[in-house]
Amino acid sequence: MKRIAIIPARSGSKGLKDKNIIDLCGKPLIAYSIEAALQTGLFDHVIVSTDSEHYAEIAQHYGAEVMMRAEALSNDKTTTFMVLEDILKNGLQESIDYFVLLQPPSPLRTSKHITEAIEKFESKIEYFDFLVSMKEAEHAKVQVNSIDGDESLKYFNTDFSNYRRLGYKDYSPNGAIFITKPDSYLKQKHFFDAKALSYIMSAEDSVDIERALDLEVVKSMISYRKINKMK
Repeated sequence: MKRIAIIPARSGSKGLKDKNIIDLCGKPLIAYSIEAALQTGLFDHVIVSTDSEHYAEIAQHYGAEVMMRAEALSNDKTTTFMVLEDILKNGLQESIDYFVLLQPPSPLRTSKHITEAIEKFESKIEYFDFLVSMKEAEHAKVQVNSIDGDESLKYFNTDFSNYRRLGYKDYSPNGAIFITKPDSYLKQKHFFDAKALSYIMSAEDSVDIERALDLEVVKSMISYRKINKMK
């Protein structure tokens, strides 16, 4: 099968400045996704989509190919779909069986995770058009609700006295891995429906860097894992 990895990396950030290339234990954040994709040995192309020449140089240094975005796709209003649509319709839609979207803020997603997700998707590719990596939700949906204008908790009608014994378990997307067939994605414009397969990752490997606190947590986790490998 012909498959490609796509890593979107727009410059700038509303939160952490230049988050996609921020230093994470001696490497720019984007390097973790590029290296993980290349280490699988499964992709015909590992492509970074960016609007920045500086980002492009970094991506190429770590072994990725680069597709520069048009100016129209280089602002805060640009959606992931718009970026992927541009890449796919630029000659790739008909030439690949599927693509894997790897977002830079998930640096603890490894080549092992990507390989396992690909193997799972290909084993059921006749029946599914999408695969989305998931994590067990910190709070089951029965624990989450809105608070009414009167500030009461009347919408929380779960029997919490028996909560642990009931063993509720819900899942949410962790943003680390998305796999899809090009035609299915361009038609649907998202990854979720009955033909979407799940790939479960641990909460530890699912940390998504959005804030400075997330960055410090991941730095600590990477350092801890390096120390354990040396033992």
